Amino acid sequence: MLRIILTVLLTISLSSLSAMAAPPESAVGDELVSGYMTVIDDKGVIVLQTGHEVHPGDEYIGEDDILYEITAVEGTLARCRAMEKLSSQVPDNAIFVQAPPPDAPKPKIAIYHSHTDESYIPNDGTPTERGNGSIMIVGDAFEKRLTELGYQVEHSKTLHDPHDANAYHRSRRTAMKLLQGQPAALFDVHRDSAPLKVYSTTINGEHVAKMLLVVGRQNQNRKTTQDFARSIKAATDAKYKGLIRGIFIAHGNYNQDLSPRALLLEVGTQYNSREAAERSIALFADVVPSFLGTGGSSGGVAQANQAGTYTDTNPGNTANYVPTDTAPGYDILTLAAVLVGGVAAFLFLSTGSWQEAKKKLRHFVKYEFTNFFGPRKKRKE
Repeated sequence: MLRIILTVLLTISLSSLSAMAAPPESAVGDELVSGYMTVIDDKGVIVLQTGHEVHPGDEYIGEDDILYEITAVEGTLARCRAMEKLSSQVPDNAIFVQAPPPDAPKPKIAIYHSHTDESYIPNDGTPTERGNGSIMIVGDAFEKRLTELGYQVEHSKTLHDPHDANAYHRSRRTAMKLLQGQPAALFDVHRDSAPLKVYSTTINGEHVAKMLLVVGRQNQNRKTTQDFARSIKAATDAKYKGLIRGIFIAHGNYNQDLSPRALLLEVGTQYNSREAAERSIALFADVVPSFLGTGGSSGGVAQANQAGTYTDTNPGNTANYVPTDTAPGYDILTLAAVLVGGVAAFLFLSTGSWQEAKKKLRHFVKYEFTNFFGPRKKRKE
């Protein structure tokens, strides 16, 4: 009987650890295989076009800071209603600071690509190129400009092909590895699917690709990540109005449960030129000092969040924004303590006294422990 109880408790513990390592299957993030979704308001005006699947309850903050809610979806057409006009100012509780002093040390920034096959048709002749998507070249441009600005940058080009529903599961391992370096922000760089006109603009006399910020609403960090995205949009609007076309709060997770400052960036559409996307991401890099505070090895996104919650120990400085319950070792120790406590309680209840419980435990260790995970001897007939 004791063997059965211990086996059950051990199985529950291992299952809990396994569950911490991956998001729910339904909360990863949905994107169309081809084509795009069109979202219209009650007057028939197009509000959003994107390659992300759209679900009732999703929200969109437009370039003019109007908040919309998706109310119905029919095929590739969705309807929405305007909720309110948001302030263009940074949310009061956003993890946002003013530009750091020029001589302050710059924190680390991490970049990766869940969809490593995404490309730009004018340059590549195809919207996707498995194993060699030019979206990674756009990531290089982001890394280059950030490095010029003095940031430490870790840019992962780990492949996560094919471009299917499991891509975010594969990229999750990459994201967790990058978060071990405690970057101040983690950017998953993509390109969207939509008509060229909604992603094309001119800034400083040059053609650039607009960008879309994507926040997953199926994770415990949603509010904090959304405020972070709004702070980024506010800072970008102040410097390069029109570069950010909006913020899509989408059905999905996008591995953002790992950190409150993990954000998905859509840089243009397949019809933009890669050069326009590179110019766009370089302009975005110029804005980073405006929304990202100083920091170092002690600050930033810190470790991958397996099941913990976050506490902002100093709302005015993102470098002190650290998880309170994120270390995998802590979770294992907690589960081990629960396991030991459960065994002790079972022994006490089954024997009626601690003295008898100790005897039963000694008997178990002496005669059964060495064969606990091994097969039992076949019983003679």
